[in-house]
This record gives sequence, structure tokens and C-alpha cells, in this order.
Amino acid sequence: MSFSLLRWSIALIFFCLLAPPAFAAEPERRTASKPSKKPAAKKRLVRIPGGKRLRHDAAAAFGRMYTEARAEGVRLWVISGHRSWRQQRYLYRLYRKGLGPRAARPGRSNHQRGTAVDVSVGDESTPTYEWLAANACRFGFKRTVSSEPWHWEYRPRATQAPAPGVDCLGQPLEPAEPPAAVAGPDPS
Repeated sequence: MSFSLLRWSIALIFFCLLAPPAFAAEPERRTASKPSKKPAAKKRLVRIPGGKRLRHDAAAAFGRMYTEARAEGVRLWVISGHRSWRQQRYLYRLYRKGLGPRAARPGRSNHQRGTAVDVSVGDESTPTYEWLAANACRFGFKRTVSSEPWHWEYRPRATQAPAPGVDCLGQPLEPAEPPAAVAGPDPS
């Protein structure tokens, strides 16, 4: 064995013996001790009707909105919810090449945060869009991209609830239908 090889072997042994314990620790243990900026409940993704996923609080609000829309005969068909970094990067690359619709740069999309949802609305004259425009603010959702009528974001702190008696557009709510008169005995 040459002197140079012996020196490298001894150096390697000392390095392994004296290396800091952090090198041997599992990454999960090192990162688990760091405090999180957001509560764990907000990071959890939950499935919404249609199979897409949103952040826990956004999914709960969307579920309430979906149920009410459905009761009024409006179907909210979700075409996109949470996106991974890879999905967002793919969509952004398509957009940059002129092969896809507008997409935010990876890391800047609220889809990646699980707070944005794309709903199939057609255009701004469809019943689905009109229902969303009139009611979404009551559930904390608002349209944030003027060129995308389908894109709605969950922003409960920045979304003002409508005044009593009006919808999100400021239009008066339709009065509830009076109960039907009960037929009684004929007075004649």
C-alpha cells in the first residue's frame, strides 16, 4: 500500500468518526424540529366534488358553495384545483411556447397553494357564471383574474360579504315566495 493511499484511508476514517451527527440524521428529523409558519390543517389537501383537491379550509368552503349551487339547480364542475410544482411548471412551459392558456410561473400560482379553483363556466353570460358572480363572495371566493371567468380563489379575509338583502353583485335578493294558501271549507 502506498503512503498516499494510507494517508487518504486514515483521513477518511477520521472524517467518518468525527463527522457531525447532523450528517447521519434523517432529513425528516432535522426538518421536523423547525416550526411551521402555517397550521398543519391549512396545508392538508382534501378532495372536493369532481375529484380535485383544495386546501382543507378552501375545500370546506367550496363544499358549502357546491351544495347550495346544486340545491338551486346550478352544477359547479371543477376542471382544476391544487397543482403540484411539476404540473404548474408544465403548464407554464406550454404557455411560454404559445401552446397553452395563460399560466402563472411555478411558485406564484394559488393553485399550488390549494386555494384556487377553475370552474367550467363557459362565458360571463351562462347561468353558472352568473350564479358564481352573485354568490361566491358569501363563501369567501372571488374572481381574481379579469381575463379568466373560470378562475376563483378562496380569500376569505379579502372578500367582503354582501350587505343584507343583496347578493355579491349588489342586486336585491329575490323575496321568498309566500306560502300557498291552505284551502279551507267553502263558506257558501
